[in-house]
Amino acid sequence: MKYTFKTAAILAALLWAASGTAQEIWTLERCILYAQENNITLQQAKANVKTTILAERQAKASRLPSVSASFNAGEQFGRTIDPTTNQFSTIATGYNSVGVSAGISLFNGGQIHHGVRQAAWDTQAAQADADQSANSLALQIAQAYLNILLFEEQLQNAQKRVSQSEEQLNVTQKLIDAGNLPMADRYNILAQLAQAQQAEVQAQNSLDLAFLTLKQLLQLEPDFELQIERPVIPIPADADPDAQTLTPLYNTALNTQPNIRAAEYRIKSAEEGIYLAKSAYWPSVSLFANLNSNYSTAYKLPGNYLQIVEPNYPIRLDGENKTLQFIGDTVRVPQNINTVKYLDQIDQNFGQSVGLSINIPIYQNGRVRLNVERARLNVLNAQLQQNQTQQQLKNDIQTAIANARAGRRQLEAAQKSFDANEIAYQNTVKRHELGAVNTLDLTTAKNNLDIAENDLTLARYDYLFKLKILDFYEGRPLKLD
Repeated sequence: MKYTFKTAAILAALLWAASGTAQEIWTLERCILYAQENNITLQQAKANVKTTILAERQAKASRLPSVSASFNAGEQFGRTIDPTTNQFSTIATGYNSVGVSAGISLFNGGQIHHGVRQAAWDTQAAQADADQSANSLALQIAQAYLNILLFEEQLQNAQKRVSQSEEQLNVTQKLIDAGNLPMADRYNILAQLAQAQQAEVQAQNSLDLAFLTLKQLLQLEPDFELQIERPVIPIPADADPDAQTLTPLYNTALNTQPNIRAAEYRIKSAEEGIYLAKSAYWPSVSLFANLNSNYSTAYKLPGNYLQIVEPNYPIRLDGENKTLQFIGDTVRVPQNINTVKYLDQIDQNFGQSVGLSINIPIYQNGRVRLNVERARLNVLNAQLQQNQTQQQLKNDIQTAIANARAGRRQLEAAQKSFDANEIAYQNTVKRHELGAVNTLDLTTAKNNLDIAENDLTLARYDYLFKLKILDFYEGRPLKLD
């Protein structure tokens, strides 16, 4: 049993190590999702959304009352007012005051209400902007992804042509050694081989740059070993750009494109700005309440009051002996004078107040009127921006339809050219084997076929990407079917 557990642990560790070192394959969908989580531009857009959400929460919190507390303590010198008796005093005294105040807005011309609504529209506009940034990034990633597939296919074709040229060079060299071909044919094949090798280098460079572009969009390091999925991407059988017209696609895009929604939200936000500016015409009413108390070291308990009595003086009055006594003023005896305790003072000096505050605007130097006019101009600018966005969308859709139609015709022409050059090349090969044409003619036919094959590959991926753009405006997710 011990050996069984030990063996299982070793196998699990080996499998874990193998899975950790295995190279993951990135699909187009995974690239898009990864970019949406890590791309700096999208992170900034998401941060902007969070900022507007906080602004909306702050606007809603304006409906709640505000409560604050205060605490002051210190010592005063010179001729000051005792806070407990409100009398002047020249004695240095320590003081302390505490208080709690609360207030709530009852009416302010709808400023809070429209502020909340404006903040909500701003939040939706920011979210739509973030969605638009995500869509634009997805298009860029799709183009970079298809470019990699294109250059990989071109690289494979270039490598195949290099192998064919090398094989042809060996066959030609044997025929030259046998005396069946002149030495000039070898030079022609060498030139063809050099061209094929140059095409291979160019294809490899293009592929490296395409991978670098995709890594930059994904915020990956340049040395990251990125491997993408290489699916077989057929041309959709139902793809018909000639059947696409501007109006239906444009109406669909109006409901699917986030930048159109963002423009609408900004108009609504600007309209709320007019109400906010007009709210300054109205008076504001607020309710307030206060609790306060204070303490002072000069606040003393009352002392004992005594009368000053002089000693008795014996006198003789009217033949009789009398006693004379002088009674002085009543004075406060300093004994038993104590400072009132802190909590007792706080209790004795405790005060409360509640009230209603009304602020009525009478004349504000025309600022409110100018703010209202400025708010109306903001609405006009938002409407113009919406019109510009819609017009740009219409132009982009027109261009996308025209590009898709041109791409289809280009693909059809490239397919016909490839088919014709392939037949011509096969015929030239047969004639070359019979000695009817020389090696130069065979090389020329092969170069023409290579060019036609490269043009066909370019036309195919170009048409596929243009179809994806049409799918984008129809609101379909970007994926390789």
